[in-house]
Amino acid sequence: MIDRRDLLKITALGTLLPTAVRPAAGDDDSGLRERLVAAQASPVLRRDRLPDPIVIDTVELLNKDDQFFVRIRSTDGVEGIALTNKRVIRSIYPMLPALVMPHFVGKDARDLDALIEGVFMRGHNYKWQGLGFWSCVAWVEFAILDLIGNHVGAPVGELVGDRIRDRTAIYYANGDRTSDAAAVVDQLEELIAISGARALKFKLGARMHSTDASTQRDFELIPLARKRLGDEVTLFTDSNSSFDIPLAVRTGKLLQAHEYGFFEEPVQFDHFEETKAVADALDIPIAGGEQEYSMRRFQWLIEHGALDIVQPDLLFFGGFVRSIRVARMAEAAGLRVVPHMSGFGLGSLHVLHFASVVPNSLRYQEYKGDKDGLPYEVIGTGKPFRSIDGEIEIPSGPGFGVRFDPDYMRQLRPVRT
Repeated sequence: MIDRRDLLKITALGTLLPTAVRPAAGDDDSGLRERLVAAQASPVLRRDRLPDPIVIDTVELLNKDDQFFVRIRSTDGVEGIALTNKRVIRSIYPMLPALVMPHFVGKDARDLDALIEGVFMRGHNYKWQGLGFWSCVAWVEFAILDLIGNHVGAPVGELVGDRIRDRTAIYYANGDRTSDAAAVVDQLEELIAISGARALKFKLGARMHSTDASTQRDFELIPLARKRLGDEVTLFTDSNSSFDIPLAVRTGKLLQAHEYGFFEEPVQFDHFEETKAVADALDIPIAGGEQEYSMRRFQWLIEHGALDIVQPDLLFFGGFVRSIRVARMAEAAGLRVVPHMSGFGLGSLHVLHFASVVPNSLRYQEYKGDKDGLPYEVIGTGKPFRSIDGEIEIPSGPGFGVRFDPDYMRQLRPVRT
């Protein structure tokens, strides 16, 4: 059986960190918990790079057709913009003006770390904790980071860390669970053709459950994808919590035999002990965390060796400040991190800036194409960001480094709740 450390090298996930990837059963790292707590406590926003106050004057929710934006203005008249995920915000947008936006008005944006902690404790907001609440916080945080970047002329990544990469490779994610194995591999080959990607991810199971038909398809698809795509392509899989422990282990051993890179959410995402049981039974790296909204639960997953690759979703988990704290915990435990990307709302743009400053990031970042279809350009290029030869250049302009068409933005109207 392939050793996990060798597998990480084979799949080009990145140079190994100095500590163990997953502790063996019975290993005792008595200082790990203290390191994880310390990783959460250190400041994220680089306030030393922000000499003057940046007072938030207004926070607005704007809309045109099915697209929603958060716009923040400082008392100096500078703006920050965040495009939301249109599939998510339709269900939760009243939470923004009711629970989240008022907390930030009149505050100094340089206090972002404390503001993110404070909005959770505002009124009874802690009772609303979940993906919906933290998504609302993330959209406001994205707009604040864009505002700060526009104030000081720096990209978002340099506001929360030291830029260590100017471009990143991608893994193109395919979400098809209905086509047969051969058709899925056809789709994967098309993704390579349009993007040059050298890493791909596809779905297993039937989403939160499995059937005889889905299992038969999986066991055909795993070897077929490797055979047709070849050893030079790194392959990842995601079951979206479809398996019980026995089926997850059977599937994982087949993935190991064909040298796959990681196995994401093999069992139900909130069944932590089961996730750890699968991790203990397999050598393939186990990934997870996209559904998580609790810092303490991420700490448990990391501390107990349930994950090898930690995947906070930058939207669902509440933004950069909280996700970087998770990345620091992962680094303290010798683990890799790659943020889950929720798709719409220029999610890949957020992932790029996160990857620009996170040292324990994977080589490949998740990419699902540019699904929003909005008129924007990367500052300095005049074009949308796109994958060329399997890599995307990380925008270096201020804030998130993109500019929406001014004529389009003038058509936005305040959302009334």
